Amino acid sequence: MKLLLINDTMPIVMIGLIVFLILCPLPVAAIKVGGSIYTGSIAPGSTAVHTMTISTNPGDPPVDLTLDVLGLGQSLQQSNTGLPTEKDTSPYSARTFITVSPQTFHLEPGASQEVTATITVPQNAGAGGRYAMITIHNAPVGTGSTVIVTAISVPIAITLAGTASTMTGTITNVAVADVIPGQPIKITTTLKNTGNYFYKVKTNVSVTDSAGKNVAEGGSLLSSRSIIPSFTQNYEVNLATPLPVGTYSITSTASRDDSTILDTKTIPFEIKSAYVAPLDEVTVTLSPKSPADLISTDGRVMVNFPVGAVFSDVNVTLKPVSNDKLPPAPQGATLGATSFRVDGLTGLLSKDATVVVKYSSADLAAAGSDVSKLAIARYDDTDGKWTILPTTLDKSALTLSTVTNRFGTMAIMVSSGGNTQGSAGSTAAGTTTQVGGKGFPGLGLDMTLVIAALGLMIVFVGIYKSGKR
Repeated sequence: MKLLLINDTMPIVMIGLIVFLILCPLPVAAIKVGGSIYTGSIAPGSTAVHTMTISTNPGDPPVDLTLDVLGLGQSLQQSNTGLPTEKDTSPYSARTFITVSPQTFHLEPGASQEVTATITVPQNAGAGGRYAMITIHNAPVGTGSTVIVTAISVPIAITLAGTASTMTGTITNVAVADVIPGQPIKITTTLKNTGNYFYKVKTNVSVTDSAGKNVAEGGSLLSSRSIIPSFTQNYEVNLATPLPVGTYSITSTASRDDSTILDTKTIPFEIKSAYVAPLDEVTVTLSPKSPADLISTDGRVMVNFPVGAVFSDVNVTLKPVSNDKLPPAPQGATLGATSFRVDGLTGLLSKDATVVVKYSSADLAAAGSDVSKLAIARYDDTDGKWTILPTTLDKSALTLSTVTNRFGTMAIMVSSGGNTQGSAGSTAAGTTTQVGGKGFPGLGLDMTLVIAALGLMIVFVGIYKSGKR
Protein backbone atom coordinates (compact mmCIF):
# COMPACT_ATOMS: atom_id res chain seq x y z
CA MET A 1 0.00 0.00 0.00
CA LYS A 2 2.88 2.33 0.71
CA LEU A 3 4.15 2.00 -2.84
CA LEU A 4 0.67 2.63 -4.22
CA LEU A 5 0.23 5.81 -2.16
CA ILE A 6 3.57 7.15 -3.40
CA ASN A 7 2.63 6.50 -7.01
CA ASP A 8 -0.82 8.08 -6.56
CA THR A 9 0.58 11.24 -5.00
CA MET A 10 3.45 11.79 -7.43
CA PRO A 11 1.40 14.10 -9.73
CA ILE A 12 0.41 16.18 -6.69
CA VAL A 13 4.05 16.39 -5.60
CA MET A 14 5.09 17.51 -9.08
CA ILE A 15 2.36 20.18 -9.13
CA GLY A 16 3.51 21.37 -5.70
CA LEU A 17 7.11 21.64 -6.92
CA ILE A 18 6.04 23.66 -9.97
CA VAL A 19 4.00 26.03 -7.79
CA PHE A 20 6.96 26.36 -5.39
CA LEU A 21 9.33 27.26 -8.21
CA ILE A 22 6.90 29.83 -9.58
CA LEU A 23 6.13 31.50 -6.24
CA CYS A 24 9.53 31.41 -4.50
CA PRO A 25 11.69 34.44 -5.35
CA LEU A 26 15.34 34.30 -6.21
CA PRO A 27 17.65 34.94 -3.22
CA VAL A 28 18.38 38.67 -3.10
CA ALA A 29 20.10 40.57 -0.30
CA ALA A 30 18.11 43.21 1.57
CA ILE A 31 20.24 46.36 1.57
CA LYS A 32 20.16 48.63 4.63
CA VAL A 33 21.61 52.16 4.64
CA GLY A 34 22.49 54.33 7.58
CA GLY A 35 22.58 57.96 6.47
CA SER A 36 19.92 57.50 3.77
CA ILE A 37 19.37 61.22 3.20
CA TYR A 38 21.55 64.34 3.20
CA THR A 39 20.26 67.86 3.84
CA GLY A 40 23.20 70.06 4.67
CA SER A 41 24.40 73.64 4.32
CA ILE A 42 27.66 74.17 2.44
CA ALA A 43 29.18 77.50 1.45
CA PRO A 44 30.32 77.91 -2.17
CA GLY A 45 34.01 77.02 -2.43
CA SER A 46 33.74 74.56 0.52
CA THR A 47 33.64 70.78 0.95
CA ALA A 48 31.58 68.47 3.16
CA VAL A 49 31.60 64.71 3.69
CA HIS A 50 28.50 62.56 4.14
CA THR A 51 29.07 59.09 5.60
CA MET A 52 26.79 56.13 4.88
CA THR A 53 26.91 52.66 6.43
CA ILE A 54 25.64 49.96 4.10
CA SER A 55 24.84 46.49 5.45
CA THR A 56 22.86 43.29 4.89
CA ASN A 57 21.16 40.81 7.22
CA PRO A 58 23.00 37.69 8.48
CA GLY A 59 20.66 35.43 6.50
CA ASP A 60 21.10 37.28 3.20
CA PRO A 61 23.26 35.95 0.37
CA PRO A 62 26.61 37.59 -0.48
CA VAL A 63 26.22 40.63 -2.71
CA ASP A 64 28.29 42.92 -4.92
CA LEU A 65 27.16 46.55 -4.71
CA THR A 66 27.71 49.61 -6.88
CA LEU A 67 27.09 53.29 -6.09
CA ASP A 68 26.08 55.76 -8.81
CA VAL A 69 25.75 59.54 -8.52
CA LEU A 70 22.77 60.81 -10.51
CA GLY A 71 20.79 63.97 -10.98
CA LEU A 72 17.62 64.31 -8.89
CA GLY A 73 14.41 64.46 -10.89
CA GLN A 74 10.75 64.40 -9.87
CA SER A 75 7.57 63.09 -11.47
CA LEU A 76 4.16 64.75 -11.57
CA GLN A 77 3.09 62.20 -8.94
CA GLN A 78 5.64 63.62 -6.45
CA SER A 79 8.10 60.73 -6.60
CA ASN A 80 11.86 61.16 -6.84
CA THR A 81 13.78 59.65 -9.73
CA GLY A 82 17.44 59.41 -10.64
CA LEU A 83 18.55 61.19 -13.81
CA PRO A 84 21.54 60.00 -15.86
CA THR A 85 24.02 62.52 -17.23
CA GLU A 86 22.22 63.09 -20.54
CA LYS A 87 18.90 63.85 -18.80
CA ASP A 88 20.26 65.85 -15.88
CA THR A 89 19.91 69.30 -17.43
CA SER A 90 18.65 71.32 -14.45
CA PRO A 91 20.79 74.33 -13.45
CA TYR A 92 20.14 73.25 -9.84
CA SER A 93 21.89 69.88 -10.15
CA ALA A 94 24.62 68.89 -7.68
CA ARG A 95 25.55 65.68 -9.51
CA THR A 96 28.97 66.97 -10.60
CA PHE A 97 29.77 68.11 -7.03
CA ILE A 98 29.78 64.57 -5.59
CA THR A 99 32.23 61.66 -5.56
CA VAL A 100 31.76 58.40 -3.62
CA SER A 101 34.35 56.02 -2.20
CA PRO A 102 34.42 53.10 -2.57
CA GLN A 103 32.17 53.01 -5.63
CA THR A 104 32.00 49.20 -5.72
CA PHE A 105 32.44 46.61 -2.97
CA HIS A 106 31.43 43.13 -1.82
CA LEU A 107 29.38 42.28 1.29
CA GLU A 108 29.25 38.90 2.98
CA PRO A 109 26.05 37.98 4.89
CA GLY A 110 25.58 40.33 7.86
CA ALA A 111 28.59 42.46 6.96
CA SER A 112 28.70 46.26 6.58
CA GLN A 113 30.71 48.81 4.60
CA GLU A 114 31.29 52.49 5.31
CA VAL A 115 31.01 54.71 2.24
CA THR A 116 31.83 58.42 2.03
CA ALA A 117 30.27 60.95 -0.32
CA THR A 118 32.54 63.97 -0.74
CA ILE A 119 30.59 67.08 -1.76
CA THR A 120 32.69 69.89 -3.22
CA VAL A 121 30.71 73.03 -4.03
CA PRO A 122 32.38 75.29 -6.60
CA GLN A 123 32.91 78.96 -5.79
CA ASN A 124 30.57 80.03 -8.61
CA ALA A 125 27.77 77.60 -7.66
CA GLY A 126 25.17 80.37 -7.49
CA ALA A 127 22.40 80.75 -4.89
CA GLY A 128 19.63 78.69 -3.29
CA GLY A 129 19.82 74.90 -3.30
CA ARG A 130 21.41 72.12 -5.34
CA TYR A 131 20.16 68.54 -5.66
CA ALA A 132 21.35 65.04 -6.58
CA MET A 133 20.75 61.36 -5.83
CA ILE A 134 23.07 58.49 -4.91
CA THR A 135 21.80 55.01 -5.80
CA ILE A 136 23.13 51.83 -4.21
CA HIS A 137 22.31 48.69 -6.18
CA ASN A 138 23.36 45.10 -6.69
CA ALA A 139 24.30 43.38 -9.91
CA PRO A 140 21.24 41.86 -11.63
CA VAL A 141 20.27 38.46 -10.14
CA GLY A 142 18.70 35.82 -12.39
CA THR A 143 18.72 34.99 -16.06
CA GLY A 144 16.45 35.34 -19.07
CA SER A 145 13.20 37.21 -18.43
CA THR A 146 13.52 36.99 -14.62
CA VAL A 147 16.11 39.51 -13.42
CA ILE A 148 15.96 41.21 -10.01
CA VAL A 149 17.82 44.35 -8.99
CA THR A 150 17.67 45.71 -5.44
CA ALA A 151 18.36 49.43 -5.13
CA ILE A 152 18.15 52.16 -2.49
CA SER A 153 18.21 55.86 -3.30
CA VAL A 154 19.83 58.53 -1.12
CA PRO A 155 18.56 62.03 -1.98
CA ILE A 156 21.02 64.90 -1.58
CA ALA A 157 19.70 68.42 -0.86
CA ILE A 158 22.37 71.10 -0.42
CA THR A 159 21.68 74.60 0.88
CA LEU A 160 24.25 77.05 -0.49
CA ALA A 161 25.17 78.84 2.72
CA GLY A 162 25.31 82.61 2.65
CA THR A 163 23.19 82.90 -0.50
CA ALA A 164 19.59 84.04 -1.05
CA SER A 165 16.90 81.35 -1.26
CA THR A 166 13.87 82.06 -3.44
CA MET A 167 10.74 79.99 -2.86
CA THR A 168 8.21 80.81 -5.58
CA GLY A 169 5.80 78.76 -7.65
CA THR A 170 3.28 79.07 -10.47
CA ILE A 171 0.06 77.11 -10.98
CA THR A 172 0.26 75.98 -14.59
CA ASN A 173 -3.06 74.11 -14.69
CA VAL A 174 -6.21 73.25 -12.76
CA ALA A 175 -8.12 70.25 -14.10
CA VAL A 176 -11.37 68.56 -13.09
CA ALA A 177 -11.74 64.83 -13.74
CA ASP A 178 -14.92 63.39 -15.24
CA VAL A 179 -17.74 63.65 -12.70
CA ILE A 180 -18.89 60.12 -11.80
CA PRO A 181 -21.92 59.58 -9.54
CA GLY A 182 -20.93 58.17 -6.17
CA GLN A 183 -17.28 59.15 -6.59
CA PRO A 184 -15.54 62.28 -5.26
CA ILE A 185 -14.92 65.07 -7.74
CA LYS A 186 -11.14 65.04 -8.27
CA ILE A 187 -9.53 68.44 -8.84
CA THR A 188 -5.85 68.43 -9.79
CA THR A 189 -3.65 71.50 -9.35
CA THR A 190 -0.36 71.48 -11.25
CA LEU A 191 2.39 73.64 -9.73
CA LYS A 192 5.89 74.45 -10.98
CA ASN A 193 8.68 75.49 -8.61
CA THR A 194 9.94 78.70 -10.21
CA GLY A 195 12.39 79.55 -7.42
CA ASN A 196 15.84 78.22 -6.52
CA TYR A 197 14.98 76.31 -3.32
CA PHE A 198 12.81 73.35 -2.31
CA TYR A 199 9.62 73.51 -0.23
CA LYS A 200 6.49 71.52 0.63
CA VAL A 201 3.06 72.39 -0.77
CA LYS A 202 -0.59 72.30 0.25
CA THR A 203 -3.54 73.33 -1.88
CA ASN A 204 -7.01 74.65 -1.08
CA VAL A 205 -9.91 74.49 -3.52
CA SER A 206 -13.18 76.45 -3.32
CA VAL A 207 -16.25 76.18 -5.55
CA THR A 208 -18.64 79.12 -6.09
CA ASP A 209 -21.94 79.06 -7.96
CA SER A 210 -23.11 81.52 -10.61
CA ALA A 211 -24.24 83.94 -7.88
CA GLY A 212 -20.77 83.96 -6.31
CA LYS A 213 -21.80 81.89 -3.29
CA ASN A 214 -19.26 79.44 -1.89
CA VAL A 215 -20.90 76.00 -2.17
CA ALA A 216 -17.98 73.59 -1.59
CA GLU A 217 -14.38 73.59 -0.50
CA GLY A 218 -11.59 71.21 0.38
CA GLY A 219 -7.86 71.01 0.70
CA SER A 220 -4.90 68.68 0.42
CA LEU A 221 -2.60 67.77 3.27
CA LEU A 222 0.90 69.22 3.25
CA SER A 223 2.90 67.20 0.73
CA SER A 224 5.15 64.57 2.26
CA ARG A 225 7.91 65.35 -0.24
CA SER A 226 9.31 68.76 -1.20
CA ILE A 227 9.22 70.02 -4.76
CA ILE A 228 12.65 71.03 -6.06
CA PRO A 229 13.38 73.95 -8.40
CA SER A 230 12.36 73.73 -12.08
CA PHE A 231 10.15 70.67 -11.55
CA THR A 232 6.36 70.36 -11.69
CA GLN A 233 4.04 68.30 -9.50
CA ASN A 234 0.33 67.52 -9.19
CA TYR A 235 -1.69 68.05 -6.01
CA GLU A 236 -5.15 66.48 -5.77
CA VAL A 237 -8.21 67.56 -3.81
CA ASN A 238 -11.36 65.43 -3.66
CA LEU A 239 -14.71 67.13 -3.15
CA ALA A 240 -17.79 65.20 -2.04
CA THR A 241 -20.46 67.90 -1.82
CA PRO A 242 -23.70 67.27 -3.75
CA LEU A 243 -23.96 69.85 -6.53
CA PRO A 244 -27.02 70.53 -8.70
CA VAL A 245 -26.81 71.11 -12.43
CA GLY A 246 -25.27 74.50 -13.13
CA THR A 247 -22.20 76.60 -13.89
CA TYR A 248 -19.52 77.08 -11.22
CA SER A 249 -16.07 78.58 -10.70
CA ILE A 250 -13.26 76.58 -9.10
CA THR A 251 -10.43 78.49 -7.43
CA SER A 252 -7.26 76.69 -6.40
CA THR A 253 -4.70 78.25 -4.08
CA ALA A 254 -1.24 76.75 -3.55
CA SER A 255 0.70 77.60 -0.37
CA ARG A 256 3.97 76.68 1.31
CA ASP A 257 4.11 74.96 4.70
CA ASP A 258 4.33 78.37 6.42
CA SER A 259 1.00 79.34 4.71
CA THR A 260 2.70 81.77 2.32
CA ILE A 261 0.57 81.80 -0.84
CA LEU A 262 2.47 80.76 -3.95
CA ASP A 263 -0.22 81.26 -6.59
CA THR A 264 -3.99 81.21 -7.25
CA LYS A 265 -5.87 80.14 -10.36
CA THR A 266 -9.63 80.10 -11.20
CA ILE A 267 -11.33 78.06 -13.91
CA PRO A 268 -14.99 77.67 -15.00
CA PHE A 269 -16.72 74.36 -14.32
CA GLU A 270 -20.10 72.94 -15.31
CA ILE A 271 -22.23 70.20 -13.73
CA LYS A 272 -24.31 68.80 -16.59
CA SER A 273 -26.24 66.20 -14.58
CA ALA A 274 -27.05 66.04 -10.88
CA TYR A 275 -24.00 64.94 -8.92
CA VAL A 276 -24.44 62.26 -6.27
CA ALA A 277 -21.70 62.48 -3.63
CA PRO A 278 -20.13 59.30 -2.22
CA LEU A 279 -21.37 57.91 1.07
CA ASP A 280 -19.28 58.23 4.21
CA GLU A 281 -17.97 55.00 5.74
CA VAL A 282 -19.97 54.02 8.85
CA THR A 283 -19.61 51.03 11.21
CA VAL A 284 -22.03 49.54 13.72
CA THR A 285 -21.73 46.54 16.05
CA LEU A 286 -24.42 43.87 15.74
CA SER A 287 -25.37 41.80 18.80
CA PRO A 288 -27.69 38.77 18.91
CA LYS A 289 -29.97 40.28 21.58
CA SER A 290 -30.34 43.82 20.22
CA PRO A 291 -31.62 45.41 17.01
CA ALA A 292 -29.25 47.79 15.22
CA ASP A 293 -29.41 50.39 12.47
CA LEU A 294 -26.56 50.99 10.03
CA ILE A 295 -27.24 54.50 8.68
CA SER A 296 -25.13 56.69 6.38
CA THR A 297 -24.28 60.10 7.79
CA ASP A 298 -26.52 61.82 5.24
CA GLY A 299 -29.41 59.40 5.83
CA ARG A 300 -29.49 58.16 2.24
CA VAL A 301 -28.98 54.50 3.19
CA MET A 302 -30.35 52.65 6.21
CA VAL A 303 -30.04 48.96 7.04
CA ASN A 304 -32.16 47.69 9.95
CA PHE A 305 -30.95 44.47 11.58
CA PRO A 306 -33.58 42.84 13.85
CA VAL A 307 -32.97 41.03 17.13
CA GLY A 308 -31.43 37.62 16.42
CA ALA A 309 -30.04 38.51 13.00
CA VAL A 310 -26.57 37.28 14.09
CA PHE A 311 -25.37 34.61 16.51
CA SER A 312 -22.44 36.60 17.94
CA ASP A 313 -21.17 40.18 18.04
CA VAL A 314 -19.86 41.42 14.71
CA ASN A 315 -18.83 44.80 13.26
CA VAL A 316 -20.65 45.69 10.04
CA THR A 317 -19.48 48.56 7.83
CA LEU A 318 -21.26 50.60 5.17
CA LYS A 319 -18.74 51.65 2.52
CA PRO A 320 -18.96 53.89 -0.56
CA VAL A 321 -18.56 52.27 -3.97
CA SER A 322 -17.77 54.12 -7.17
CA ASN A 323 -20.10 53.23 -10.03
CA ASP A 324 -17.23 53.00 -12.49
CA LYS A 325 -15.81 50.14 -10.37
CA LEU A 326 -19.04 48.09 -10.46
CA PRO A 327 -19.50 44.98 -12.61
CA PRO A 328 -21.70 45.64 -15.65
CA ALA A 329 -25.43 45.46 -15.17
CA PRO A 330 -27.17 42.30 -16.35
CA GLN A 331 -28.84 42.14 -19.73
CA GLY A 332 -32.00 44.23 -19.86
CA ALA A 333 -30.97 46.43 -16.91
CA THR A 334 -28.79 49.49 -16.34
CA LEU A 335 -27.07 50.88 -13.27
CA GLY A 336 -28.46 53.94 -11.51
CA ALA A 337 -26.31 56.47 -9.68
CA THR A 338 -26.42 55.12 -6.09
CA SER A 339 -24.24 52.24 -4.91
CA PHE A 340 -22.64 51.05 -1.68
CA ARG A 341 -21.26 47.99 0.04
CA VAL A 342 -21.99 46.29 3.37
CA ASP A 343 -18.96 44.42 4.74
CA GLY A 344 -18.32 42.33 7.84
CA LEU A 345 -20.86 39.52 7.39
CA THR A 346 -19.25 36.26 6.30
CA GLY A 347 -22.46 34.28 5.78
CA LEU A 348 -26.22 34.51 5.84
CA LEU A 349 -28.20 36.35 8.49
CA SER A 350 -30.52 34.21 10.60
CA LYS A 351 -33.21 36.89 10.19
CA ASP A 352 -33.78 39.24 7.27
CA ALA A 353 -32.51 42.81 7.40
CA THR A 354 -34.44 45.69 5.84
CA VAL A 355 -32.58 47.99 3.43
CA VAL A 356 -33.98 51.47 2.71
CA VAL A 357 -32.32 53.68 0.07
CA LYS A 358 -33.25 57.21 -0.96
CA TYR A 359 -33.13 57.44 -4.74
CA SER A 360 -31.60 60.59 -6.23
CA SER A 361 -32.49 62.72 -9.23
CA ALA A 362 -29.58 61.02 -11.02
CA ASP A 363 -31.15 57.60 -10.34
CA LEU A 364 -34.45 58.90 -11.67
CA ALA A 365 -32.73 60.33 -14.76
CA ALA A 366 -31.16 56.92 -15.45
CA ALA A 367 -34.70 55.48 -15.47
CA GLY A 368 -35.96 58.08 -17.92
CA SER A 369 -37.96 59.71 -15.09
CA ASP A 370 -39.97 56.47 -14.67
CA VAL A 371 -39.60 55.74 -10.96
CA SER A 372 -41.44 52.43 -11.34
CA LYS A 373 -38.36 50.98 -13.08
CA LEU A 374 -36.04 51.52 -10.09
CA ALA A 375 -35.07 48.54 -7.93
CA ILE A 376 -32.37 47.55 -5.44
CA ALA A 377 -29.86 44.98 -6.68
CA ARG A 378 -27.12 43.00 -4.96
CA TYR A 379 -23.88 41.71 -6.51
CA ASP A 380 -22.49 38.53 -5.01
CA ASP A 381 -18.70 38.37 -5.40
CA THR A 382 -18.55 34.61 -4.84
CA ASP A 383 -21.26 33.73 -7.33
CA GLY A 384 -20.37 36.45 -9.82
CA LYS A 385 -23.93 37.62 -10.40
CA TRP A 386 -26.36 40.46 -9.85
CA THR A 387 -29.61 39.69 -8.05
CA ILE A 388 -32.40 42.23 -8.53
CA LEU A 389 -34.25 42.13 -5.22
CA PRO A 390 -38.02 42.54 -4.73
CA THR A 391 -38.26 46.27 -4.11
CA THR A 392 -40.95 48.49 -2.60
CA LEU A 393 -41.35 52.14 -3.64
CA ASP A 394 -42.40 54.92 -1.28
CA LYS A 395 -42.99 57.97 -3.50
CA SER A 396 -43.68 60.34 -0.63
CA ALA A 397 -40.37 59.50 1.09
CA LEU A 398 -38.45 59.07 -2.21
CA THR A 399 -37.18 55.67 -1.02
CA LEU A 400 -36.76 52.13 -2.24
CA SER A 401 -36.74 49.26 0.26
CA THR A 402 -36.12 45.53 0.27
CA VAL A 403 -35.40 42.69 2.69
CA THR A 404 -32.43 40.35 2.45
CA ASN A 405 -30.37 37.92 4.52
CA ARG A 406 -27.27 38.33 2.38
CA PHE A 407 -25.06 41.34 1.70
CA GLY A 408 -22.32 42.49 -0.62
CA THR A 409 -22.28 45.32 -3.13
CA MET A 410 -25.70 46.99 -3.44
CA ALA A 411 -26.88 49.37 -6.16
CA ILE A 412 -29.99 51.05 -7.48
CA MET A 413 -30.72 49.52 -10.86
CA VAL A 414 -33.10 50.32 -13.70
CA SER A 415 -35.06 47.20 -14.59
CA SER A 416 -38.20 46.39 -16.51
CA GLY A 417 -39.39 44.47 -13.43
CA GLY A 418 -38.98 47.60 -11.34
CA ASN A 419 -40.73 47.88 -7.98
CA THR A 420 -44.12 47.70 -6.31
CA GLN A 421 -45.86 50.24 -4.11
CA GLY A 422 -46.81 49.35 -0.54
CA SER A 423 -45.08 47.52 2.31
CA ALA A 424 -42.13 45.28 1.60
CA GLY A 425 -42.95 41.63 1.14
CA SER A 426 -41.24 38.59 2.57
CA THR A 427 -37.77 37.48 1.55
CA ALA A 428 -37.56 36.16 -1.98
CA ALA A 429 -34.76 35.02 -4.20
CA GLY A 430 -35.32 37.87 -6.65
CA THR A 431 -34.37 37.93 -10.30
CA THR A 432 -30.98 36.28 -10.66
CA THR A 433 -28.75 37.05 -13.63
CA GLN A 434 -25.41 35.31 -14.13
CA VAL A 435 -22.63 37.78 -15.01
CA GLY A 436 -19.53 35.62 -14.71
CA GLY A 437 -18.42 32.38 -13.11
CA LYS A 438 -20.73 29.72 -11.74
CA GLY A 439 -23.00 30.08 -8.75
CA PHE A 440 -25.69 28.32 -6.81
CA PRO A 441 -28.55 30.87 -6.54
CA GLY A 442 -30.43 30.61 -3.29
CA LEU A 443 -27.92 28.37 -1.50
CA GLY A 444 -25.69 31.18 -0.23
CA LEU A 445 -22.62 28.89 -0.25
CA ASP A 446 -19.06 30.10 -0.51
CA MET A 447 -17.65 28.46 -3.64
CA THR A 448 -14.19 28.26 -2.08
CA LEU A 449 -15.62 26.10 0.70
CA VAL A 450 -17.50 23.96 -1.82
CA ILE A 451 -14.33 23.31 -3.84
CA ALA A 452 -12.32 22.59 -0.69
CA ALA A 453 -14.95 20.12 0.50
CA LEU A 454 -14.95 18.33 -2.86
CA GLY A 455 -11.16 18.17 -2.74
CA LEU A 456 -11.18 16.62 0.73
CA MET A 457 -13.80 14.11 -0.38
CA ILE A 458 -11.63 13.03 -3.30
CA VAL A 459 -8.61 12.64 -0.98
CA PHE A 460 -10.58 10.52 1.49
CA VAL A 461 -11.97 8.34 -1.32
CA GLY A 462 -8.47 7.83 -2.67
CA ILE A 463 -7.09 6.84 0.73
CA TYR A 464 -10.05 4.50 1.32
CA LYS A 465 -9.52 2.78 -2.04
CA SER A 466 -5.78 2.50 -1.40
CA GLY A 467 -6.51 0.88 1.94
CA LYS A 468 -8.83 -1.67 0.39
CA ARG A 469 -6.13 -2.66 -2.08
